Amino acid sequence: MKKQLYYVFSILLIFSNTYAQDKKPYEDHTVFQINKLEPRADFFAFENEDLVEKNEKELSKRFISLNGVWDFKWVKSLNDRPKDYFAPEIDSEGWGKIKVPGNWETQGYGHPIYLDERYPFSETWPNIPYEYNPVGSYRKNIEISSDFIENNQIILHFAAAKAMEVYLNGEFVGYSEGSKTPAEFDITNLVKNGKNLLALQMVRWTDASYLESQDMLRVSGIEREVYLYSVPKVKIQDFGIKAGLTNNYVDGKFEGNFFIKNTSEKNQKARLSVKLKDPNGKTVYSDSDEINIKKNDSVAKTFSEALKNVAKWSAETPNLYTLEIGLQPNKTIPPSFISKKIGFRSVEIKENQLLVNGKPVYIKGVDRHETDPYTGHVVSKETMEKDIRLMKKNNINAVRTSHYPNAPYWYELCDKYGLYVVDEANIESHPLAIDAETQIGNEESWIPAHIERTKRMFYRDRNHASIIIWSLGNEAGYGKVLEATYKWLKAHDSRPVQYEPAKNEYYSDIYNPMYPSPSHLEEYAKNDPQKPVIMIEYAHAMGNSVGNLQDYWDIIEEYKVLQGGFIWDWVDQALEYKYPDGRPYLAYGYDYHPDLPTDGNFLNNGLVDPYRNPHPHLNEVKRVYQPVDFILDDNEVRVFNKYFFKNIEKHYITYEILENGKVTETDTITDFSIAPREKETFKIPSDLIAGKNEDYVLRFKLFTNSEDKLVPANHEIGFKEFVLNYSTTPEFASGTDGEMQISAEKDAFLIKAGESELKIDQATGEIQSWKFGGNLITEHPVKPNFWRAPTDNDLGNNMQEWAKPWKVATDSSTVKLIKKPVKTENGISYSVKYLPKNEIAEIEINFLINKAGSLEVDYHLKNVKNDAPLLPRIGMFMILPQELKTFKWFGLGPHETYADRKLSGKTGIWSLPVEEAFHRYPRPQETGNRTDVRWMSLNSNNLNLKISGIDNLLNGSTWPFDIDQLEYSPGKKGGASASGLVPVSSKHGADIEIKDFVRLNIDYKQMGVGGDTSWGRPVHEEYTIKPKSYSYSFIIEPGRN
Repeated sequence: MKKQLYYVFSILLIFSNTYAQDKKPYEDHTVFQINKLEPRADFFAFENEDLVEKNEKELSKRFISLNGVWDFKWVKSLNDRPKDYFAPEIDSEGWGKIKVPGNWETQGYGHPIYLDERYPFSETWPNIPYEYNPVGSYRKNIEISSDFIENNQIILHFAAAKAMEVYLNGEFVGYSEGSKTPAEFDITNLVKNGKNLLALQMVRWTDASYLESQDMLRVSGIEREVYLYSVPKVKIQDFGIKAGLTNNYVDGKFEGNFFIKNTSEKNQKARLSVKLKDPNGKTVYSDSDEINIKKNDSVAKTFSEALKNVAKWSAETPNLYTLEIGLQPNKTIPPSFISKKIGFRSVEIKENQLLVNGKPVYIKGVDRHETDPYTGHVVSKETMEKDIRLMKKNNINAVRTSHYPNAPYWYELCDKYGLYVVDEANIESHPLAIDAETQIGNEESWIPAHIERTKRMFYRDRNHASIIIWSLGNEAGYGKVLEATYKWLKAHDSRPVQYEPAKNEYYSDIYNPMYPSPSHLEEYAKNDPQKPVIMIEYAHAMGNSVGNLQDYWDIIEEYKVLQGGFIWDWVDQALEYKYPDGRPYLAYGYDYHPDLPTDGNFLNNGLVDPYRNPHPHLNEVKRVYQPVDFILDDNEVRVFNKYFFKNIEKHYITYEILENGKVTETDTITDFSIAPREKETFKIPSDLIAGKNEDYVLRFKLFTNSEDKLVPANHEIGFKEFVLNYSTTPEFASGTDGEMQISAEKDAFLIKAGESELKIDQATGEIQSWKFGGNLITEHPVKPNFWRAPTDNDLGNNMQEWAKPWKVATDSSTVKLIKKPVKTENGISYSVKYLPKNEIAEIEINFLINKAGSLEVDYHLKNVKNDAPLLPRIGMFMILPQELKTFKWFGLGPHETYADRKLSGKTGIWSLPVEEAFHRYPRPQETGNRTDVRWMSLNSNNLNLKISGIDNLLNGSTWPFDIDQLEYSPGKKGGASASGLVPVSSKHGADIEIKDFVRLNIDYKQMGVGGDTSWGRPVHEEYTIKPKSYSYSFIIEPGRN
């Protein structure tokens, strides 16, 4: 990210200059936990084997959920926090209510803040704000039975919560920081039979906030589940599993390290047993041993076994074994049973390549935040399942848990369905890291806090097969602190460790450039690379974006050291708000609070919206990431399996011939098996690809023929099409030698040809009205247009300023009829010249009304100034009646496409209601373009209007509104954002109003959308429109329906 000069908003600058005599834990970065239990793997110990098979802790008598409604008191100042909130004798009847898990701000307590590169308070540590620093106090009464307590150890579990102090029955339990990993406390000596009062207090901004400045919506609260669980006094405290590969990656080596704890006052014996079942449920290994444990002590036990020819885990083949663990103490202490899915796989770096199971892999990934439009950072299991289903259906094979450990269920899904995971520690001190003088990467007093966060991620998640890389954090500076966390991880695990700011330093095993250009990747790959390259973030998907994605992958697939990357990011992070009339909209920027700092719409960078509806650019990701390629060679097609571990089998291939956009022939290829990284050749009937005069396209598609994990049967995995012949000369009716008339009427010429009546201004030549067969086509001119409503990427590179001369040329021109209507052999012709007031160019347009009543348009842009900027678009537009409700086109579709984002478009004849032919981006912007258009039409019950390119392809779009609704407008407090990266806006996609007309854009060219970054990187040169002369032609054919 760019270095910025930060200013602090006055509302957040009211600080107390005095501290209490002793620092509180939430003010001291060296104190991050009190009485918190050591981290452990994520598991639940059941009381019998029947329950462990179901593996749902909610069914166990050892489990009490504390989710639900709690009493809650919110104050906006640390100075106003209640000091006796935990006392059993106080009455909380007047308090509010809050759902747990839940964020305060989504339940009416305070406001969310969105910032990218700065803190929402002064960034001078160790200070924290006092006057404006909300505090939430929680209370919940819990009924606990004697059966739950008796002879057991009772643990209080917070799966994820902000910095908090905890009390039970008026007694201090402990203190915790680290909002994305569990906090557990032993409350055995504080809990009682019957009614118990659990109370906690949470401060919004503490010293821990300096390590949690991620690019996300800033909210507070308990974000994951809370529960009590009881365990016998002899228990499985923790376990770590290693399931690697040996003998040239064919066989497996199982090693389980188990830690058994005795919390009783007697020496104990127990039998520990393990059983390993393969993916088909067959037991392939079992063992047990009796262990002796001294009172109040722990012992470690290791089981290991070599296994022949294991079913390996990869994202392509996510084979999982089931590990069953049993602990049987003596008769007075109940047993415990645990079930865990594990996968055999290896991860290593050799010869500057990341290898999984001995093979290099491509990371076709996304970065993912945990976000929900209704609940903020609280994400349901159903939403996680929707996320992974969408990812798998769109050929995504990897996810980075940006920028913190995710909910445990997410890793279970990644294990089960197959996603490579980069697990990232909850560490980001970005605002401090921007400047070498303020970054804390060399502040050794911060090492314990960083190590603790790293440890808690590691111990919780280490048994997941899907995790192939650990990440030290994101944008948290550089130096001794991060070196220490790297060394700790390498001492405890063999998996690679990455950290972007380390670059080529030793404390990152992978070079992780952030938003490099394709040329940067190529330069690195060519010049003695020392590490594999995986882009930690690339293809910034903000708004109408993700252009030139294939250009990245053309380079990646050329050099072995380049292994892919993670698109930023998966999902827009906006919350749903409602207008006073009840209409929903996706909030951003000053919507959250008009007086709080903001980075505007910069939180909406997703491939899907907050509801998980795909944005159009997800189609391009699916196409570029697809695991198959088709190579056409005469009458043969070679099908390349781009998987590394998975045969392409139990699939079918279709190929189809399209003539003039319609499928005329199709066939299916079945019964084949293509090995990983291999090609297979199939014959295509030679007459299908013989030369044709028509518009002729050959398309291949690969489908599943049965359900494959989350991917349904008959799902299209990938496709490729070959345009064998373009036909850009339309067939249209030229009419007969019937009557053609030209007459003068006041200040207009009236032209009649066929069933058309065209009235044009005598001075300007612009259309005043056009009717066909008595049906109104338009009462507006067909006008030149050089402008597009800026996309988010356009705003980031200041297009609204540098391209402004072309907006002026569009909005302010003098128009002159330079050739009056005259009859010719082909119809009635006339010519018009547009002279922009800024004299940037001239536009001359020749019109011909042919004998059939169609309007032929011959457009010429010329005399372009030498210093003119690049053009956003070259085209014309019309305003048409709202009755023309159906948009039809022969070109790429069905979704929108652009010059640098059209690989995913399929040639065909597509149809959409006009009201569905555009996309409501979170911030309104350019939308709805279709490329490679041969013809397009708008239809009503009575009228059909067809527009065809003459010897050139078109770009086209239609909106049931005008461009003003898509234009950028600054936010209520101006366009400046807190970081300065992108301007702040105030419009929402939900604000777009359907009007009583239709706008049709008939374009020759429109520049690409870009997507390297959204804060300065321009559209790649090959997708721009250079300032020079251009000509194109089209015909508008009206007809009856």
